[in-house]
Amino acid sequence: MAPAAALAMVGFDKDVLDLVRTSPGLELVGVFDLADPGGGLPYLGDDAAWAAALNARPGLKVLLAVDGPAQRRRLADHYGADAMLGVVSPAAHVAAGAVVGPGCLIQRGVTVMTDAHIGTGCKLNVNATVHHDSRVGDFCTLAPGALLLGRVTVGDEAYIGAAAVVLQNLRIGRSATIGAGAVVTADVAPGVTVAGVPARPLAD
Repeated sequence: MAPAAALAMVGFDKDVLDLVRTSPGLELVGVFDLADPGGGLPYLGDDAAWAAALNARPGLKVLLAVDGPAQRRRLADHYGADAMLGVVSPAAHVAAGAVVGPGCLIQRGVTVMTDAHIGTGCKLNVNATVHHDSRVGDFCTLAPGALLLGRVTVGDEAYIGAAAVVLQNLRIGRSATIGAGAVVTADVAPGVTVAGVPARPLAD
């Protein structure tokens, strides 16, 4: 039997903690966060403590638990691409023809269909679905129950809210935000936040 992969969670998240504890071959050694999360988990300090932790335990990996796409990218740059560990729940379905980039976190109940492509450092939360031929850029977050229908393209660092639906063949721009429960029926420009049914840009 292969030795367990030692990892630290970056940012505390109860659902991610459960994922780690129920995924074979993982050993959680602690949490990096702005404050001690408590609950008996070893606290490793804030982000600045990474260098010392890595020196004490060479080969330590990190799992980015935070949701914010821009924050995920910043943390990936801080901890380093080589340290990022990707974790796919045993209760997720990733089709044989799908591609999942490094450092992704894919929760239970997630479905990634054939010929879909998930970029680097993405977080797909519980019961999110990415249908065939869709492309999700780097450091995106799909909240619980988010649904991308076929041939959707999502730009880097976009956020798709809980139970939002993006209809077929649409493009979601870089750093765009889709509100919870929205039904997206038209392309969304980069950096724009939309919400509602059908989804419309929010006024500044």
